Amino acid sequence: MENMIGIRRFRLEDLDRVEEIEKQSFKKIYPRFLLIHLYTNFPDGFIVAEIDGHIVGYIIGTIEWGNGHIISIAVDRKFRNRGIGSILIEYLEKYFFERCNVKYIVLEVRVSNKKARMFYYKRGYVDKRFLPKYYDDGEDAILMVKKRKDLKTNYPITISMW
Repeated sequence: MENMIGIRRFRLEDLDRVEEIEKQSFKKIYPRFLLIHLYTNFPDGFIVAEIDGHIVGYIIGTIEWGNGHIISIAVDRKFRNRGIGSILIEYLEKYFFERCNVKYIVLEVRVSNKKARMFYYKRGYVDKRFLPKYYDDGEDAILMVKKRKDLKTNYPITISMW
């Protein structure tokens, strides 16, 4: 039988494990001080997934300009393709749309990261804007957006590019 996936808020003692998952997942990881800052400023948006008490993934989001903003999502490579990323993003989307009443959720993704882009497309995200040279290494990004289902009108989307 498949082990149950638990979802809970991040705790500071989880930081080393989150950094391990970041290192296996990204070319450049967020510095520790930024992860702590994101947690301190919006603790409800920093969520981890666990199996048998062991952290196997995380998602970080915040509210900016009235929109939900997914900053990072990653799953330990040994636990990928088991639906953990889907559980994490669905949890945060529900929080943003239902509890925070945002109209949109935005995120940035590397143009070259086709697997991540397909993951987001399957969940209703659409390309909104091309962001040239967005990343430190000069790679371009795509700003993707998901609109709340019951939203009848298109509202302007204000975003901060940090």
